[in-house]
Parts: sequence; structure tokens; C-alpha cells
Amino acid sequence: MIISINWLKQLTDITLPIDELATLIGARLVEIEEVIDLGVKYKDVVVARVVSAQPLEGSDHLNVVRIDDGGAVQDIERGEDGLVQVVCGAPNVREGLLVAWLPPNAIVPETCGSDEPFVLGARKLRGVMSNGMIASARELGLWDEHEGILELDKDLAPGSSFAEGYELNDYLLDIENKSLTHRPDCFGVIGFAREVAAIQGRSFETPGWLLDMNVDFGEKQGEVSIPRVAIDDTNLSARYEAVVLAGADGSAKSPLQLQTYLARVGVRPISAVVDVTNYLMLWSGQPLHAFDYDKLVAEAG
Repeated sequence: MIISINWLKQLTDITLPIDELATLIGARLVEIEEVIDLGVKYKDVVVARVVSAQPLEGSDHLNVVRIDDGGAVQDIERGEDGLVQVVCGAPNVREGLLVAWLPPNAIVPETCGSDEPFVLGARKLRGVMSNGMIASARELGLWDEHEGILELDKDLAPGSSFAEGYELNDYLLDIENKSLTHRPDCFGVIGFAREVAAIQGRSFETPGWLLDMNVDFGEKQGEVSIPRVAIDDTNLSARYEAVVLAGADGSAKSPLQLQTYLARVGVRPISAVVDVTNYLMLWSGQPLHAFDYDKLVAEAG
């Protein structure tokens, strides 16, 4: 089990140094196998804006890209307009896109912690100078997606820190799972944060949305059968509810920051519908699933 300190901070103040906090948690709650400094992976990643992207002559997929990093990176070759040139082969690179740029001398996050971390440089590709690289999700060590570069969805300033923009300047606690089996109330972020608050001698307030489960979904719209739920063994499950929601786009992506929170604790982002169920499950420690209504009805019928 992986616990994000930045996730805990959304529920309780944490002012102790990470080593001291980890020691207290290990002594009073659960065994911690490792404390991971996630921010180290992203310390060199810079937010940049694509100003232009032109096909590289003689290539069927490479583009000569000029990016604006706000002048943040020093000792790098720039044009008279202050822009930096990068050769990029991603099919989705285009003018106006906000991207994660790895300048020369940066370590590719995907290789951090390996025996041979890959350090980028400034080199020529097809005779054209390329300064570092524009990174995909895989190259950033987030999740295994390499079909194109990562498209940032926040209005961040060129030259700002990617880690700060997406709260990746984080520490992760790698929990020894067996030592937590007797505390199912701590399987979710909320329960774990409650214990961390107590360990620090701080008060804690459970989020209101978790306390009020009587949600009014309004009147039924359209010809939709109301789902029926039966619990065969109340010793295993005291409560299970189902609701039909309309208008969900199964292909839509969730916000990138939400995706990074899933990824940092070992859950691969899939789509907005799947991601929100996993996100809430990690918050609460309670299982939550999304089903395709038409397929579910077809199976039941």
C-alpha cells in the first residue's frame, strides 16, 4: 500500500519533517518499508509552451519544435526570439500545447533509480539541433502511455515547475501490507489521515460528503429500469447500493492532476468514469465500481 503525504495534507496539517513523521507512524500505527522522495524524479521537469511545430525536412514523423520556457533554463542555446528548439516525433505535438520539457542535463524520470539513469543532452537529429526532449507519460515515469507527449491541462506559466504544478513534489510511504490487515479503517486515505492527525495530536474532521450518504439524485429520466441489489451474506457486506447515471462519456479523460494522484499510489489511469471510482475508493477505502448499463441489463436479461 502506498500513501501520498500530499494526499494526507488535504485532510490534516503536517508540519513534521518526513523522517520524524515516518518514525512516529512506524511506532504507533503501521510498519513503513520505505519513504520515497517523489519530487526528486521531477526536479528538472519544466513547463513549456509550444510556439511552433514544423515538419523536419526529409522525415515522415519528426517536427522541429520551438518552445517557450519563460527563460527559466540557463546556459542553453536560444534563438533571437528567446525560444528553445527541440526535435519531437510525437504525433500530437502542435502549436499552443503546454508540455513537460526535459532540458539538457536533466535525468529522464522513467530511468530515475535505475543502475544507469539516462541524462539528456543537446544533440543533432537529422542535422537539426535538439535541446533535451518533450516527454510522454511513460518517460515521466507516470504510467505506461507512449503514443504521444503528455498534454498538460492546467494554465501553468512557461518556465514553472511541473512538480509544483501537479503536486508531485511529494513523499510516498510504502506500507508493509501485513502490518495493516488488522486496521481496515486505515485502508483508505481518510482513515489513514485520521490516525496521522491523532499521532500528531491534531483534531480531525471527516469530509462531509462521506458522512452524508443520503444523496438526492433527482427524478428518473427516460426509460431506465431501477437497479435491484440483493446481499446474500450480510456478514460480508452490510450495505451495497447502485445508481444509474446518464451522460457519462466513457472515452473522456479525467483531469491530469487526478491521474497523477492515482499513478503515484500504483493505480493506472483509464478514463474519467473509471478514474473517479478508483479515486473515491482510495479516499474512502470502500469498493466502488462503474458498469456499462446496457451490458449489465443484457447480462441480467
